[in-house]
Amino acid sequence: MSGKQVTALDLGEKFRQAYGYPYLVTHRSDLLAALLAACRAHAGITLETSKDVIAIVDLEQGAEVRCADGSTYRCDTLIGADGLHSTVRRMIADDGAPVCSEYVAYRGTLPIERMPEHAGLDNVVMWTGHDMHLVQYPVRRGELYNQVAVFKSYNFDPASDDWGTVDELEARFAGACAPVRSAIAMIHTNRRWPMYDRDPIADWTRNRIALLGDAAHPMLQYLAQGAAQAIEDAGALADALERHGQDVPQALRAYQEARRLRTARVQLTARWFGDIIHLGHVGADVRNALLAARPHDGFSPVDWLYAPRQGTAQREEEAR
Repeated sequence: MSGKQVTALDLGEKFRQAYGYPYLVTHRSDLLAALLAACRAHAGITLETSKDVIAIVDLEQGAEVRCADGSTYRCDTLIGADGLHSTVRRMIADDGAPVCSEYVAYRGTLPIERMPEHAGLDNVVMWTGHDMHLVQYPVRRGELYNQVAVFKSYNFDPASDDWGTVDELEARFAGACAPVRSAIAMIHTNRRWPMYDRDPIADWTRNRIALLGDAAHPMLQYLAQGAAQAIEDAGALADALERHGQDVPQALRAYQEARRLRTARVQLTARWFGDIIHLGHVGADVRNALLAARPHDGFSPVDWLYAPRQGTAQREEEAR
C-alpha cells in the first residue's frame, strides 16, 4: 500500500458497450429495502419475522419447518435462503462448519462530504498490500462513501473470538500510504466481520426442497458477487418453475444444474482472487507487472462473470 502503481479496469462506458448494461454498486440496505418493498406489494407473500428455524423434515411431497418458538409450517415447496449457517443446507448436505479465511473486515459508510479525498463518483478503488486491502466507492447517488478494510489476522485462533481486533486493524494499516491511513481513521470499528465461505457442493436439492444464495454457495467478498449470485439464483429458479409447471422436483433439479457450476466457479475464483490481491514481496511484483501490461478495456478475463448468458429454458432446449 506504500507503492504508487495504478491499474485500472474501465467500468464506465467501455463496460456498458461490452456487456450492454452498466456496472453498478449499491448500499446493501437500499437493495434490501427494494426487495422488501416488492415482497410487501405482492398479495401472495406473507412476511413473518423472529422465526428461528431449528429443524426441517422432508415429506417428499413437501416439507415441514419447525421453529424455536414451537410454531410449525407445512409447505409444498421449500426454498432455503437462510445464509451461511443454513439449517436447510444441513438437511441436504451436512458438510460441517463454514471455512474461516482468517481474514476480517471492517466496513461502513460516511457522508461524501466528510471524506477529505476520494476518487470521484464513478470509480471503485482498491488499495492492496500484503495480506490486506481497502476498497472505496460511492453509493446512494454519491451521497455516501463506502469503505471496507480487510486484513489477515496474525492472531487468528479458532477457539477464540479475540482476533482481528481494532488494535490489530490500526497496527496493520499504520504503515500504509497517507490516503489509506486517513481513510482507516474514519472507518467504522463498532463491528467486525470475520470472513467465511464454504466449499462448493454438487447437490442443492432434495425432492421439493432447494437452496438459494449463501445457503447454497457462500463466497468470499472479493468478487463482490454474494448478492448478485443470489439474485441470479432467483431468476433461474423462476425460469425453471415456469418451464416445468407442476413438476416441482424436476424444476428444482433444472435450477440446480443451471446454477451450480457457475456459482462454484465464483466461489473458487473469489478465493483465488483474494490470494492474488494479497500477495506480498516478489509475488506482488509479478502480479503488478502482469496487470500493468493489461489494457484498461481488456475484459476477456471477466467475460465469464459479466457477459450476458442464455436463460435456463434455452440451455435446456439446446441440451435436448
